[in-house]
Amino acid sequence: MNKITKQSLLAWTMLLSGLGATAFTTAYVKHGIDEDATRQFAFTCDQVTLKIRERLGAYALTLRGGAALFQASHVVSRQEWAAYTETLRAQDSIPGVQGIGFALVIPPDQLANHIASIRNEGFLDYTVRPAGERPFYTSIVYLEPFRDRNLRAFGYDMFSEPVRRAAMEQARDTGEATLSGKVQLIQETETQVQAGTLMYVPVYRRNIATDTVERRRAALIGWVYSPYRMNDLMSGILGDWDYRQGQAISLQIYDGQEINPANLLFASKMDFAADAKALFQQRRAIEFNGRQWLLAFDRLGPRVYRDYLAVWATLAGGLTLGGLLFALLRSVFNTQSNAARIAANLTQQLRRREQLLTESEYRWRFALEGSGDGVWDWDVVNDTVFFSERWKEMLGFAEHEIGNGFDEWESRIHPDDKMEAL
Repeated sequence: MNKITKQSLLAWTMLLSGLGATAFTTAYVKHGIDEDATRQFAFTCDQVTLKIRERLGAYALTLRGGAALFQASHVVSRQEWAAYTETLRAQDSIPGVQGIGFALVIPPDQLANHIASIRNEGFLDYTVRPAGERPFYTSIVYLEPFRDRNLRAFGYDMFSEPVRRAAMEQARDTGEATLSGKVQLIQETETQVQAGTLMYVPVYRRNIATDTVERRRAALIGWVYSPYRMNDLMSGILGDWDYRQGQAISLQIYDGQEINPANLLFASKMDFAADAKALFQQRRAIEFNGRQWLLAFDRLGPRVYRDYLAVWATLAGGLTLGGLLFALLRSVFNTQSNAARIAANLTQQLRRREQLLTESEYRWRFALEGSGDGVWDWDVVNDTVFFSERWKEMLGFAEHEIGNGFDEWESRIHPDDKMEAL
């Protein structure tokens, strides 16, 4: 392998090494950015999850306050219930809640008297719905604010519906606040229908032991509860969280532990570009007294993101430096190659010239010697003198007795001039 090939190979090796280093550094920078973005996104998801969990706990405390009101009074009138809930609303402690109500347990043999009692309060169309004979009745008798959508729930027997009944039975038997599964609230109309859920807290008779399931069932008089329209509830809890710090975050909440469209409780709605895709995904679980919600977070973004500016800068810088180094090496090696080629040409020319001079001098001397004449020649440039053999004989010198220096020639031929100079 000649020198030029080795130099070219070295330049290409340096270029490939630079490209490899650039690729590694770019990947490292991108990985760091992705890791940092993932941590920030996970932190945001943790904050949202914690906020929802804390708010559910706060709502449970609110309902327990309502249950305590029944424990503290022999009878809680409609006016007292309205005053209690209005006080809570004034403190702004229940944003996004559809209402706070009380569902009464009605034994079958007291159903007619119950309906007559409520009608005597001025609600002439009141009845327990749905109609039909059942071994156990309940009825929503209080629900504040008592207007608009909430009027549709007045008199509804929630225990007649399986999903609600399961949550009401769990609250009754455990004494804990309980969430229901996904339902469509009675408050819904034909437009803007939202998924719903309900929270129940049991209310027991005063001064009755409730240390066993059987005793709790026997002491039950009803439930303090809240219906939640999930979109309204999440808006009240989260506000403008989805565009915080410029991060477009999509959230879906599912009833249960799996992503199942049939169990979708809430899905954030954002107007985003058609090419938006999920950059990061996180999953969180909320467990509330046996009921689980699955929170699915997606960070959305366009196909080109400003986050990777450092990555592109690293890639461009590495390619530029690698290209410049490659060009510099090629230039240096080309310069060395050209210099070596020029030197070789000059050396060859000098050798040819010396060879020509040598041949010319040899021929000239051969001619002089062959003629038998006594001649001499002075090379002024090299300060040498050539004496033919006949010339040396004419001066009385042997063939090798006199040299070719000018000083020696002058001292031999003109010794007097030499002495005068001294």
